[in-house]
Amino acid sequence: MPGGRPGGYGGPGPGFGEPAPKPPNRALWWAVGVAVVLVLAVMVTAAVVVVRNPASHGTRAAPSTSAGASARSGAAADCGSPGESSTTPVTERVVAGPLSFPRSAAPGWTQNGYVIFAESALGVGLKQSIAGQGWQAHVEIGLTHFGTKLSSAEASRRVIGCMAAGTGYARYSPRLEALTEPEAVRVDGVPAHRVTARILVSKSGLSLAGDVVTVVVIDSAPQAYFESDTPIGDTALAAVAQQVFEQLKVARDV
Repeated sequence: MPGGRPGGYGGPGPGFGEPAPKPPNRALWWAVGVAVVLVLAVMVTAAVVVVRNPASHGTRAAPSTSAGASARSGAAADCGSPGESSTTPVTERVVAGPLSFPRSAAPGWTQNGYVIFAESALGVGLKQSIAGQGWQAHVEIGLTHFGTKLSSAEASRRVIGCMAAGTGYARYSPRLEALTEPEAVRVDGVPAHRVTARILVSKSGLSLAGDVVTVVVIDSAPQAYFESDTPIGDTALAAVAQQVFEQLKVARDV
């Protein structure tokens, strides 16, 4: 049976008249014991050296990320949370906190009923539909609403990545490409940083390649942003978005 000796649980002992078995060799057992102790001592010493010198394992490389992966890297943790919704009606001016622009800067565009940068506060904007595509161009202003205070340079890159990872593009397999480094600019004389990128999309029945997206974060108090997204290659809509940007005003006493 498994694990037992042949012949059952006990064989016959030494026969009558046979010499008794020799006593165990104690010297041999002492030698084996000493050898085992020495081996254990060497192993313990080696372990202590490794623990005290972690560099022997090398430096763990930081994970590499593509632009697309960065765009999808967890809006919940990095993008903040939706703040207060705008209650200011859009009349002659579009206003969000200290930032505003004249509605006339985008003739024919209509008020947007949702916010592109969903984790913002007081976001408000205008849209223009693209005929036959089920697609829209947008200009939007609002306030950032991050959990920690960010510089305008860091915030500009954060906003554009969060937009690409947001629900607006979720059904279109978005890929964030050609993201620029933050560029120092001024909005109505106030320091700001601007980034641009392309958000490429893919969906059956859609002939557009994606959007050119611009995000500008202003060093205002509170921190405000401007966003525009227009279809790649549509120079007319891009010109309207640029016109809105050029007419932004920053209130100094908000």
